[in-house]
Amino acid sequence: MVSHAVAEVDLTTEPEVDPVIAHAVRQFLRESRIDMGELAVEAGIGRATLYRRFGDRDRVLGEVLWAITHRAWARLWRVSSERGMARVISVLDRAMRDTVSSAALRVLLERDPETALRVLTSQQGVVQHRLVSGLAELIRVERGGVVSEIPVVKLAYAVVRLAESFCYSDVITGAPPDIDTATEVIRKLLG
Repeated sequence: MVSHAVAEVDLTTEPEVDPVIAHAVRQFLRESRIDMGELAVEAGIGRATLYRRFGDRDRVLGEVLWAITHRAWARLWRVSSERGMARVISVLDRAMRDTVSSAALRVLLERDPETALRVLTSQQGVVQHRLVSGLAELIRVERGGVVSEIPVVKLAYAVVRLAESFCYSDVITGAPPDIDTATEVIRKLLG
């Protein structure tokens, strides 16, 4: 049975990726799509096993996009020279810029915008849920115990939704992505 439960996400460390999802990541980066039949063959498992283990194609795509996102965040965190909330904001800014410049993601957003947005931005999906969880933990840690009027999980959710709306604005509204404005607003929220 597939579970969406994720206790806590550490965005600062390199994730362990399931070997099947690692195959799917390579397929996605190569072709900007996930073919479940090809993935099962590549991973050396039956198609029924693939579906039983990971659920439907949207779930596998979500795991792929999450693996890419998590790896990018860990790398950005590791190389950032900033500290405290400035580091969180800097990593967010760079992650958003990387997101909008990802060729494979751009192809997915152009070819199948409904699926892409559903997988990336749904509260029931893995990407947004885990990103909010991980960002909430970073905010808690980097604030050093300083309490805000806004509960940290709600603040993280607002920041993630804001980032999504600016990163995918071309698909949502037809306006080009505007990372400078997103970062400015996030800085005011988190600063």
